[in-house]
Amino acid sequence: MPSLKSQMRGKLASVHGKRTNTRNNLWICFSPKLDKDISLASNNELIYWISTLESEPSIRSFEFGVMVNIRIGDAENFRSIELIKVVQKDGKEEFHHISSAAKSDAISEIDFMTSNGEVGSISYRAISEEYIALHSKRAATLLGVLPFVAQMRGKAWRFEEENILNVIKMLRSGTIANLIEQCNEYDIMIVVGLLAKFTLQGKVDIHDLVPKGLRRATRWSLK
Repeated sequence: MPSLKSQMRGKLASVHGKRTNTRNNLWICFSPKLDKDISLASNNELIYWISTLESEPSIRSFEFGVMVNIRIGDAENFRSIELIKVVQKDGKEEFHHISSAAKSDAISEIDFMTSNGEVGSISYRAISEEYIALHSKRAATLLGVLPFVAQMRGKAWRFEEENILNVIKMLRSGTIANLIEQCNEYDIMIVVGLLAKFTLQGKVDIHDLVPKGLRRATRWSLK
């Protein structure tokens, strides 16, 4: 009889894209960039998502678990593989692939086959284990601020975002307590939530995140 854990995993995977072809950890996270919950099928996907896809300003959107028929290098045949579809700010589309066999993170052109059998070329980036390891510390920091961003979901905070970002640009650095003091017309959780959002967007750096998350003494600086 399936365990409660495996049943829950199956339900979550079914709801979030049916990503069941893995024994790795399954993560369900809120993506501020996409403004929705997404499913991540491994710890490596989690690290790559939050350290790069979510926080890199040049990336407009992304989609995990896209099945694509591709042909890499000198291979004669196409093979179906699960990739990450990435759309850059300029509209250019790429496929990213987190692979233990990857030796380089460089982008190259590969052949892919469309659903109607036509062959085209597209940018392909293989993400190595070394890349994941190098970005794991940054991922841990950003995961620490994610809950503060998630509490802001469901409403557009355009007026507050503009004003608080202007204060951040004026101060350039400080502690969260300093920022709260300078933004005393706003609720504290709005100030902290938007600072966390700016951190995920790559506009702000957090320097001394503690295990309990953001605190008044936590230092930040404008990038």
